[in-house]
Amino acid sequence: MSYRKPLPQIEPANQTFWDGLAQGEFRVPRCTNCGHYNWVPFPACRSCLSEDQEWTAVSGEATVWSFSVVHRGPGAFDDDVPYAVVLAKLAEEPRGCIVIGNTVGIDPADLYIGMPLRIVYEAIEGEDVTVFRFAAADAAQPDDADAALSVENQPATVA
Repeated sequence: MSYRKPLPQIEPANQTFWDGLAQGEFRVPRCTNCGHYNWVPFPACRSCLSEDQEWTAVSGEATVWSFSVVHRGPGAFDDDVPYAVVLAKLAEEPRGCIVIGNTVGIDPADLYIGMPLRIVYEAIEGEDVTVFRFAAADAAQPDDADAALSVENQPATVA
């Protein structure tokens, strides 16, 4: 079966991010002037306005900052309901980053504010792209994550 959900538009400005996902790294622009992380990517640091930033791999550890449970999904997403979309705060400081993403292997009823998460990666079969999702921090480690990312557990993809 082919992948029926929207895929990201990869461009020169975000290529490093998508290359990082393919290598199992979540990369965030970090200002070389003040050291602050900047998500979502922007040409200048939001703290000091320096344009000197470099893509930096982060730990992949996060906590649920907020979330919404979707009960009616559009198109191919409807096959996954109910599923959760989370705003997750990355562990890295200073200047915390809030990242939006979907969960995998977490029953939406079990989500709570402050829940520890970790980023997991999935290469989309038949496409040249890897996407990320949030799993419970205590879930199976990457070697065992195939079960969490199996077809029957697929949540909606980050667009």
